[in-house]
Amino acid sequence: MNLTLPALWESSEFSRGSTFGGSAADRVANATLIVREFLRARYPIGIALAGVVNARAESDLSNQAIGDNGHSVGLFQLSDLGAGRGMSVAERKDPRINTRTIIAETRTYGSRLMQAYRSGASVAELSVIFGEDIERHAPGAAPRDQLARQMFPGIANVPAKHLILLGAVIPLIAGSVLALTGLVLLVYVLRK
Repeated sequence: MNLTLPALWESSEFSRGSTFGGSAADRVANATLIVREFLRARYPIGIALAGVVNARAESDLSNQAIGDNGHSVGLFQLSDLGAGRGMSVAERKDPRINTRTIIAETRTYGSRLMQAYRSGASVAELSVIFGEDIERHAPGAAPRDQLARQMFPGIANVPAKHLILLGAVIPLIAGSVLALTGLVLLVYVLRK
C-alpha cells in the first residue's frame, strides 16, 4: 500500500492542538520529524508509525510535555531515571534529540518489534509492542492498538511490511543516481 506523508496526517487526530500546548501544525511537524528520523535510521515506515502512535500516547505529540512530577520530558517522555538519564530538560524537549534517543532505545530493546514486523504485524500490533518494549509504559496505559486505529484509519490493521512511503524512496534513488554520475565523471577525469 503506497502512502505519502501528507496523507498520513489526514485523520481528525492531527487537526487539533496538543493538550500540552502547541498547535495542530506543531503536532504534524513533530510526527513528520519522528517518521523522518526513523527512516533516516533505516527503520521501515510501519515501525516509524508505531513510534508516532507512542509519542501521541506519551506526550500528545508535544515536545513541551512534562510528566511524572517533572521526571519525564518531551515527545517520548524520556525520564531522567531511564532513557533520559544525564540529559538536560532542554535536550529532552528537543524533538530531534528526543526521537534519536528513543531510536537508540529501539536498537537496544527492539528485537521483538523487528521480529513482529518481519512476521507481518500491523501498525496497531507494532504500536503495542513498541509501548511495551521500548517505552515500557505503566500498566493501564492507553491501549496503543486502538490509538493506532484512531490515528491511521485504513492502514493500522494492514501488515506493516506492505506499507511503502512514497517520497521516502525518491531520495534513495536520487542519491544513487548522483553517486553513479559522480563515479562516471571521476572515471572520465581520470582517463584524461
